[in-house]
Amino acid sequence: MSLGGLGRSLLEAKPLEARILKVGLLVVVGVVGACSTGSRAIETTTGSITSQEEPSAEGSETDPETDSNLPDVFTTLPPGSELPDTSQCAAAIAQRNITDDPIVGNAEQNQTRGKISVDIDGASEQTNARLASRVVGDFTGTTEEILVWGACKWGFDEDITRARAVAESSWRMSTFGDPSSDESECSAMELATPCDQSYGLLQVKGSVHLGTYPTSLESTSFGVDYAMAWLRSCYEGSFTWLDDQGYEVGDEWGCVGAWFSGNWYDNSAKEYIEVVQGHLRDKTWLSY
Repeated sequence: MSLGGLGRSLLEAKPLEARILKVGLLVVVGVVGACSTGSRAIETTTGSITSQEEPSAEGSETDPETDSNLPDVFTTLPPGSELPDTSQCAAAIAQRNITDDPIVGNAEQNQTRGKISVDIDGASEQTNARLASRVVGDFTGTTEEILVWGACKWGFDEDITRARAVAESSWRMSTFGDPSSDESECSAMELATPCDQSYGLLQVKGSVHLGTYPTSLESTSFGVDYAMAWLRSCYEGSFTWLDDQGYEVGDEWGCVGAWFSGNWYDNSAKEYIEVVQGHLRDKTWLSY
């Protein structure tokens, strides 16, 4: 069940084509939804990020000989790190030659660029001024390329990103979640009631992350871009509205849990973290 409209149930998300609920909690093999708090506070961030210009890039069409100057495997960069740009990440991914896509149903959305700009929900004005313009989803490729691109661009561990997408959607863009009959929630997305609020590989909740719908449904890269930007904002210390819950800068797992529950290490967040860590340990995506 929903946690005050902020958190999400591990049982709510479902594929559009199936429209069925998954049963069970820690036996989840794929679909859970995600969201964050709708709180907005103006605060001072404790880290600084240097972001670079974002030229257009495509995953499988980038020259593989381009020197990306990036590591072979992407891991989490500390708060305050300089973040790679889209072309650097695209070049690094192209060298891997990830050409097969086991999720054929994502093909259209994988080839659709976002090309819109929205504020990062809950982030400070300073953080949004620095990072929001990077959230455009200007990348195309396979499902895995897009997930790895998002991890690279925002400085996060690529396997944790893969595992989050397993937990959220089983890597299927047809997944939706957070059904609502609340007129205010649906109208925030310009939808009639009842409506579903969360879409994409990482289940961006449109009634909270205003302006993301319907692009989060139509463009794989945009939804990933936005969700990873949110995670980076949290990780850098921009979410001081969580301070009274023990919020700490540089706690990636705390931010992963907050994306789901809207709170810092509450029971719902802990359950979600456990599910993601299970997929990370088992590398569930290799079975797709």
